[in-house]
Amino acid sequence: MRITLTRRLTILTLTLMASVISIGAFANEDEAAAPSLYERLGAMESIARIVNDTIALHHNNPDIAHFFEGVDDEQLAHHVTAFFAAGTGGPANYEGRDMTSTHASMDMSDAQFSSAVADVLNAAEANGVDADSRADVGAILESLRPAVMGTVAE
Repeated sequence: MRITLTRRLTILTLTLMASVISIGAFANEDEAAAPSLYERLGAMESIARIVNDTIALHHNNPDIAHFFEGVDDEQLAHHVTAFFAAGTGGPANYEGRDMTSTHASMDMSDAQFSSAVADVLNAAEANGVDADSRADVGAILESLRPAVMGTVAE
């Protein structure tokens, strides 16, 4: 059964919200005033650098480089930066496609997904993101695995 675009966007939105909320739910009262993950990542400018570095790593990653052949890197960076910023508590407005339809034709394996996540975390580390923030990013990315892999329950 095909999922409508509205339903897919709803699933994506709920997944992102659940990820951000679940990370925040573990904060104690002392951490309530702590900066958001978006702020800890360095806000939009730093997120854009992380995304650009991630795309470069993806192009050089033998496990997943073929997914990026012929891709408009500038457009990809624009969409991923907005998605990343919005998903980490920033002010960005993501207007791209949902995760499931974006990745549906890729037929990505779990190992390839894990390799892509490693690229993101390596780019974050190279841009000075601390270990706790990288762990939070990793948790959000893992929460997206079902949508990317096309295993979201209908």
